[in-house]
Amino acid sequence: MVHRTGVLLSCLLLTSNVVLASGDPAAPGPRVPRGLYSTVILDDLVKTAQTLVGSSSSAKEPRPYSDTTTPPGPEDAAIIQYLTTLLDNPAIAGLAPQIGWKLLNPNNPGPDASNPLPGAYNWNPLDDVFIAVDKWNAANPALPPKTIQIINSAGFNSPPWVFSQIDDNICGVKSKQAGCTGSCDGLFMTPPPILPVSNKCGYTTLFFKTEGGPIEQEPLPMPWNEVYKKAWQAFLAALNAQIQKEPSSSAFVSISMAGPTASSAEMIMPNQGNQGPEEKGGVLALKTGPKGVVPPGEKPIGVTVPTAWNWLFSKFYGSSPTYQNTDLPFIEEWDAVIDVYAETFSSVTLLLVTTTDALPDFPGGAPSLLSPAEGFHEDCDDPTTSVSAMPCAAVTWVLVYFTNPTIGGKNAKGVFEAGMTAVRDSVDLGTNGVKWLAFNTATGKKAPLPGTKYDMSRILGGLQFAHSFSPSGNIQAQGCPTYGKKTCPDLTPSKALDYVLSLSFFPGTEAAPVWGASESVVHGDFQYYDAPMNFLEIYNTDVLYASGLADCKFEAIAGNPANGTPPDVSTCAVQPSNASFLDVQTTQEELELTNLLLLTIAEPSALP
Repeated sequence: MVHRTGVLLSCLLLTSNVVLASGDPAAPGPRVPRGLYSTVILDDLVKTAQTLVGSSSSAKEPRPYSDTTTPPGPEDAAIIQYLTTLLDNPAIAGLAPQIGWKLLNPNNPGPDASNPLPGAYNWNPLDDVFIAVDKWNAANPALPPKTIQIINSAGFNSPPWVFSQIDDNICGVKSKQAGCTGSCDGLFMTPPPILPVSNKCGYTTLFFKTEGGPIEQEPLPMPWNEVYKKAWQAFLAALNAQIQKEPSSSAFVSISMAGPTASSAEMIMPNQGNQGPEEKGGVLALKTGPKGVVPPGEKPIGVTVPTAWNWLFSKFYGSSPTYQNTDLPFIEEWDAVIDVYAETFSSVTLLLVTTTDALPDFPGGAPSLLSPAEGFHEDCDDPTTSVSAMPCAAVTWVLVYFTNPTIGGKNAKGVFEAGMTAVRDSVDLGTNGVKWLAFNTATGKKAPLPGTKYDMSRILGGLQFAHSFSPSGNIQAQGCPTYGKKTCPDLTPSKALDYVLSLSFFPGTEAAPVWGASESVVHGDFQYYDAPMNFLEIYNTDVLYASGLADCKFEAIAGNPANGTPPDVSTCAVQPSNASFLDVQTTQEELELTNLLLLTIAEPSALP
């Protein structure tokens, strides 16, 4: 590890004239994310706060913080204090909350979007994020304002009322037949259900949710289902309207697009590589038991992932071979949802969270489906016979649409990956794919697509750590360069962070030499240099570690507003006598340096 105190001081002097302006969310043109962000899973934070203050506070009436004269309830006050602690870290440029749809929209808003039913929305968790940033910025007017990246997710995180609405759309609201359902599960049962599966069926419980909690079979909406798509679009419109009411609404700089997704905002759907522990020999089966989904008298049948998707495609699209053994349905729905975001949001950055080889692969697909889109062959270096060829090619076709200068409305655009570690990138998409695209589009709003006659929008680049690198996280998986073959002995958080930054994040950027890396990268088909990168997201637990608060429980950081207990970290904060004290200091220095370097190499706000 290189000791960089002198480098840090030099960067402070060199960037002192740009730091104040770099984070300004009111700069001309669409607002863009810049710097180091703390990502936090807001759903989990809300549960922790509810446990702290007691369940009674979670039943309160939702209240928008646009009414800032009303004091927040104890649950919200605890969340705000916790988020403020993250913002207090000088290395952090803002917050990137990950928010499940069902957290903010627990109940059906009804048919009139302009006059939603009571209790449809619970904006309090979103309000907590904005009010924390608003208060911090107001209390620190001489410092760069902190900003907000929103990462909403649908798919498995859809609220239960959406599935009921899909049922009602097929079965009718007033007189449902016994056994009628909007589920597609009957396709995978023997004997088949008495009532045939509708070609409008809109969800299945066949697939496993494999991220963000226990690996379980849960309802997953079909990306093409109209009820699901309309409900998601209505939520996005309500979300945008609420953001405009928030204090410091201009702190909102980016939103990650989702919809044809599963557990997160990433371009991931159930595929051969991510299904759960009940999968044997590549065969899926619906779970059974008291809480199972298989009706009495029927048995689940085993199917492979590609076969399952082909049956689902057939039920909706019919027997057309165009929609068999292909990722085309996902490509079409991604193109459609990009348009929805472009119509809904304005003057911010729309982010596409690409992911390496995470769509289904179909061994029987046509050879033409295995080749990446024109101009994007660098993104897919694997042979066309590889099991990852089709998923990678599909992502490049979505990128063709997203990078089109006529797409996106009055917004900037960016691409990022949410799974960076210290392990060297694959030759498909990934960290290098993000930096390669940022490099090739850095010249302006209409950058030429290499090897083609087409132009591309300027595409901003960003990355997110796959795991926490602090002691409470998965430090080996995140920060060990040889993970998967052997672990790294004596790996500390600062070393893990150093490995990720020097081996994965900064290579190929202008800031690479600071980390002992090269400004140019040649890896597989990827060739680029001095790529501008706009942001990096790390987990809240790592921010607390660098702040010396890794051993502090939530109550020590947030206090307990329900009984008047103030925050108190005096007995849990790291002390000079602690064995981890020097490592904590080094980690904080690395984070501050990272944020400063990002502000120097990031693209500014897009031109009007």
